[in-house]
Amino acid sequence: MPSAIASLYIDHIGEIRRFLTRRLSCVEVATELAQEVFVRYLLAAPQRPVDNPRAFLFRIAGNLAIDHGRANPAAHWVDIEECADLVSDYPSPERFAIARQEVERLRRAIDALPPKCREVFIRHKFDGVPQARLAQEYRVTLNAIEKHLVRALLALRLQVMPA
Repeated sequence: MPSAIASLYIDHIGEIRRFLTRRLSCVEVATELAQEVFVRYLLAAPQRPVDNPRAFLFRIAGNLAIDHGRANPAAHWVDIEECADLVSDYPSPERFAIARQEVERLRRAIDALPPKCREVFIRHKFDGVPQARLAQEYRVTLNAIEKHLVRALLALRLQVMPA
């Protein structure tokens, strides 16, 4: 039995810690509770057979997280008035709208490129195909591929960021 427990511990301790860290937002508490999960598993396992040990471990971890939250309510609750002046790092809805418009303008500009120029640009910039490989595939010189890319970048700059 000890080797089965050791194997269970090795296989699941990392994901149990991550689960608890997400739930509790505290690595130290999550690490302590992860150890407690296996202690409780050892105490419960001899009393009844466990069909799905992983699920049982996560059930114990979830219950421990709930118990911890009940025992330490101040650790999880913040007065809403304290948050009024906090600035979010998340972009505003206006910034999302502007970004969508910029992406659409860029898409239209790429669509307006000459076909060969557009294809070379897309394959190089979006698909990550190296210039040398593109030159081999299109049976042109590396210089010709570079000219397509420069032409595309200049056209896009004029379309997306007019002077």
